[in-house]
Amino acid sequence: MNQQLIEEINIDLSSMEIIASDVETLLTEVADSTPNNIHKTALGGLAAQFYNGIENIIKRIHKNYNIPLPKGDDWHISILERFSNESEIDFPIKFSNDLLEKLTNYRRFRHYFFQGYSHNLNWEILTNGVKDIKEVLEQFKQELVEKE
Repeated sequence: MNQQLIEEINIDLSSMEIIASDVETLLTEVADSTPNNIHKTALGGLAAQFYNGIENIIKRIHKNYNIPLPKGDDWHISILERFSNESEIDFPIKFSNDLLEKLTNYRRFRHYFFQGYSHNLNWEILTNGVKDIKEVLEQFKQELVEKE
């Protein structure tokens, strides 16, 4: 990876660390109370921003290696699959199946959040969807660093 790409990725990762910390703060603050629509919207929005950070980094990597982004309605699925060991695209970076599964869950979670209204969102689904956010971020960072 070139230095500019590394710097851009580090900016995204710093923002994602703030988001992960905010998620944990929100979960702690609401732990002993009944979450309201504002809590649900905040948690869902933070999780969606977290996955947007993942996609931003993945798009930066595509651009850096002059690999066109996938097209079509399922590009959000395809873009992540390109980083698997089974991908036919020769990326210099491959993520473990474990990490790809976790990132896929965040992608689905983002879809769940954006397709619903906050008053209909299930707090248990929301909290289960983000309970591992810091661990996922650390694994993502580690697997990125291994490939530099």
